[in-house]
Amino acid sequence: MLDPIKVKKFWDSRSRTFQSVAFESIANLEQNPENLEIKIRDENSKVFAWLPNLCNKSVLDLGAGVGQWTFRFAERQARKITAVEFSENLAEIGRNEAVRRDFPNIEFVVSPAEKFETTEKYDVIFISGLFVYLNDDQAEMLVSNLKKFMDENSIILVRDGSSIVSRYEINNKFSEHLQADYSATYRTREEYLQLFNSAGFKLIQDENMFAEGHPLNKYPETRLRLFLFNKI
Repeated sequence: MLDPIKVKKFWDSRSRTFQSVAFESIANLEQNPENLEIKIRDENSKVFAWLPNLCNKSVLDLGAGVGQWTFRFAERQARKITAVEFSENLAEIGRNEAVRRDFPNIEFVVSPAEKFETTEKYDVIFISGLFVYLNDDQAEMLVSNLKKFMDENSIILVRDGSSIVSRYEINNKFSEHLQADYSATYRTREEYLQLFNSAGFKLIQDENMFAEGHPLNKYPETRLRLFLFNKI
């Protein structure tokens, strides 16, 4: 079981990398410039192939970090993007960046994703790199709330780490790459499907982000995966 206090401490500390690493690296944790370029290129290609045209659409970005995906949605003319992030430090970086880039349609909200509340309905709910940092009770609370933010045509796109064979947990282990203690829980594909199915969602499609042999499949236990859901 992850310690939520230590998880938040890690993410708060990422704000200190602002201006010492690329903006995209702050929250996506890829600090190698060549790998970062590949990651942005290949993820953009896949994610936006799975999403509808975002022009005039509303997007809820849960676990937004500094807005690395939020700004991509804005660049594709989304009408409104609500970026929910539990680290005030990261959200403040994102707010300042939204002003700098002149995106008044972006709103950063400081809240744990599983406790976020709104009366608004969104066309697209995007959840990125979030579930790996949630314990099961938090993940269940998050998914159980999602229907409140959806209408009949809304979709959910999950971009998150998954385990290949069985649940894989890293608990407060020092990462040489990040130079910090790191915690994460990688659920299997089947666990993700059960989590969403139990809350009344239907899988449309899912797939690993990167094909086998891709340089960003760095670890033998895990893969970054995409899941697309709608309401049953």
